Amino acid sequence: MKKKLAMILIVLLIGMSVLPTATVLAADTDEKPSTEQGDGTTNEGNTTTQSGNGESAGSAKNARDKNIFNTGTDPLWSFVNIDVPEQALVGQEFEMNITVKNMGTGSGMFPEFRFTEESDRKALSHFTVVSGTDGVYDTMLTEVKGGETKTFTIKMKVNPETKELPEGSKYRINCMIASDNWQVKGEKRYNAVQSFDLEVVYALSDPSFVVEKVTFNPAVTAGVKETTATLVLKNISQSKANNVTATLEGSYITNGGESNSGEKNITVRDLSSTKQLYNIKGNQTVTVDYKLELNEDRKNNEMKLTIDYNGAEKPQEILLNMPLPLQENKGGKEPKVIIQRYNVDPSKVLAGNYVTLNLFVENTNNLAVNNVSIQLDVPTETSSSGGTVSSGTVFSPVDSSNTFYIDRIDGKQTALKTISMYVDPNATAKTYVVPVNIKYESTDGTKYESSDNVNIPVTQESKIEIISSNIPTMGNVGEPINVSMEFVNVGKVNLTNFKVRMEGDIPGKEENVFYLGTFNASENNEYSATIIPEEEGVLSGSVAMSYIDADNQEVSMEIPFSIEIGPAIDYGDMTEPMEPIPEPGLLDKLKQHWLPIVLGIVIVVQAIILIRIKRKAKAEEELIDG
Repeated sequence: MKKKLAMILIVLLIGMSVLPTATVLAADTDEKPSTEQGDGTTNEGNTTTQSGNGESAGSAKNARDKNIFNTGTDPLWSFVNIDVPEQALVGQEFEMNITVKNMGTGSGMFPEFRFTEESDRKALSHFTVVSGTDGVYDTMLTEVKGGETKTFTIKMKVNPETKELPEGSKYRINCMIASDNWQVKGEKRYNAVQSFDLEVVYALSDPSFVVEKVTFNPAVTAGVKETTATLVLKNISQSKANNVTATLEGSYITNGGESNSGEKNITVRDLSSTKQLYNIKGNQTVTVDYKLELNEDRKNNEMKLTIDYNGAEKPQEILLNMPLPLQENKGGKEPKVIIQRYNVDPSKVLAGNYVTLNLFVENTNNLAVNNVSIQLDVPTETSSSGGTVSSGTVFSPVDSSNTFYIDRIDGKQTALKTISMYVDPNATAKTYVVPVNIKYESTDGTKYESSDNVNIPVTQESKIEIISSNIPTMGNVGEPINVSMEFVNVGKVNLTNFKVRMEGDIPGKEENVFYLGTFNASENNEYSATIIPEEEGVLSGSVAMSYIDADNQEVSMEIPFSIEIGPAIDYGDMTEPMEPIPEPGLLDKLKQHWLPIVLGIVIVVQAIILIRIKRKAKAEEELIDG
């Protein structure tokens, strides 16, 4: 920073000292062309006069010879060339060479490149500028003088989540150069923009190995019991594997499924069966040697090669059928054609996608074979819906039938047959056994037949979709907040160990755990939880879902939320005092008890009448007697 400020001050002082001649070019001063260095510096051929912007200035003729324009103190940028690779790999870095020229008479101070995407120049989302910030690459140059041409090598990286576009489509990147003039004020300007297209493709992100060839020295013939096998091993991915080890082991000899005294068909006689191969780059080929002892009682030539490297989740195992004659075929007249090995690409086969099956067909005999016919018995699946039963082929070969031909396989040679197949979108996630029938002829026309199996694992993509959610955005301390969410398994496979829980600093999150166990395909369910906030502020957290998918991998997804928590509600202010109930008056009491009072009056009146009747009768009775 100090260096940059010092250079600015020097440029300003020089400009002020010659300000009266700022726009006048020196008369007819010849200049020798400058020589550019790899770091952006320039060696001047001779001393020239200075213009007001602190630059070398020549005559108008020299400006025309250099194909520059009189722009005074301002630069004028132009893109000469942008050299980018034909393809860029997802998750990998790539280099581009950008050549620009300052066609103005003014210097471009502190130039930088800015990268955007698409025609509307959005910020970078699929790419990242290595050693840059927010799509900006600083050239670290102080000045590019008028007429100078510079080439910059810039590294960019394709983000891992970037998708491969359909065939014929590419990503568009815009490159803009910006700089100051010698006055160095305000934001950088004097821009030129050039766009270029880039094709993005997937590559194997993890190292993967194949055995391309095996040779033996000495060649194994009758009576040979020891030989040295040379394996040609290739890393077919784009990624480097560090600290690689390769371990070769023979198979135990079996009789009727039981091991025969622990003997192996082929034994590695090196001091160690594990070889250190160190680091292997992507697409690099290496060789490894093993001393082998051949058991004359062996029933097959199978050996297992285990490859491990730093960072591998688990070692890669390759089953090798070593191209060696068996003891029982002493005459060597009957040729034998087998599937030496096979692999599928991509290794993770998704239903509804395309898969390439690579069959390595080996002739184990010294004699050649002709007219080799390979037939795949592709599996089918039967499904029923609404009483209708339908059957579909799981693997459908693309642009061919199920039968493939190889004209000739020489003795002890292996032929590669590549088969492209489409996987049924509704295929059940499991490993399918594909029988392979091989028919061939010996050199004398005798027909032979053999069979083998290849295993192709198919998986279905798992996916959870949120149907609806109810998450309040406001609440109060001490008041319950109800959170609910409805979701559905929109994939075609059942998910196991399905669990929904709260994540974050959420009070009582331990009680708000929903464990479903198995979440079947096409089913829906609901999660509900209650949160009682304990303090004011913003309550941030997420609803987290986790499960085990069809590949036995743990998958998790989170739905974040944020709730504004206010103070506790004071219910005491909301309660009004009750007025005392007045004592009832005499009239109110009479109204309440009118029936007993009336009955009492009737009884009293009747009693008085009876008494009077009795008195009158008694008086009349005394009058008669008297």
